[in-house]
Amino acid sequence: MKDTHKTRKGAYDKRFVRALEKAFIVLEAMSQERKSGMALEEISRSSGIHKATAHRLLYTLSKLGYVSQDADTEMYSLSGKFFELGKNALPYQRLTAIAKPLMRRLLLTFGESVNLAVPHDGSLIYIQVLESPKSFRMAADVGQSALMHCTSVGKCIAAFMSQKEREEYVARHGLPPVTPSTITSPQQFEADLEQVRKEGIALDNEEGAQGIICVGGPIFANASEPIAALSISGPSIRMTQNLPAMKEAVKEVIHTLSMLLGSPRKYELEPEKIDHS
Repeated sequence: MKDTHKTRKGAYDKRFVRALEKAFIVLEAMSQERKSGMALEEISRSSGIHKATAHRLLYTLSKLGYVSQDADTEMYSLSGKFFELGKNALPYQRLTAIAKPLMRRLLLTFGESVNLAVPHDGSLIYIQVLESPKSFRMAADVGQSALMHCTSVGKCIAAFMSQKEREEYVARHGLPPVTPSTITSPQQFEADLEQVRKEGIALDNEEGAQGIICVGGPIFANASEPIAALSISGPSIRMTQNLPAMKEAVKEVIHTLSMLLGSPRKYELEPEKIDHS
């Protein structure tokens, strides 16, 4: 391991906390792994830190809430609190501050989980999630990534990418089948995204998870590309009962958010929603 805590003259910096350095090395090793969890041996090997030391660090990080351990598999993973910490440093503070009251209104109206996601490294990452209070629910975790071709938030972003960007995305990531309903054809993907641009909202009809439907919409801060997407997600048996109302509610919220963020995009109001007073 390279000594990063030496002074320019080569002497060790007494103020440098080496234990903290090791904790961050462990966190970095875990953050680079896309699997759902890592065994202690993997973390030790990836970080270059002795197994016993890594175990103590993981125990401490777990007590602080930044790492979680599966009780059955004993695998370690980064917790939502870790991603919340990073989220506050991202340039989305204004977005989350404005979005949260509107997301809460959707949650109270429909009783289903409400999610906010932003583009991140060729996919999306959820930065704010309000979970449904119902025992049977569907909610993403803050920091969890989402594929573009099988999630409503992903389709919202992909629909407004250039043709070249979408082709590069498909070439890099493919259109892997996640469920029997997942779109795996580039032609079908393009047709679906055309519908998103036409309707202004996207639907994930059990394409990302069986038995789960999500309806989402893009959020703009300028006239061309969405900076985020918002969705309502829940079990299909409940979502289908309220889907038309949910679509309209999501439209209203994303339009409001986009205008509050300064988007010059013009949104068409349906005739019955125009106030003639």
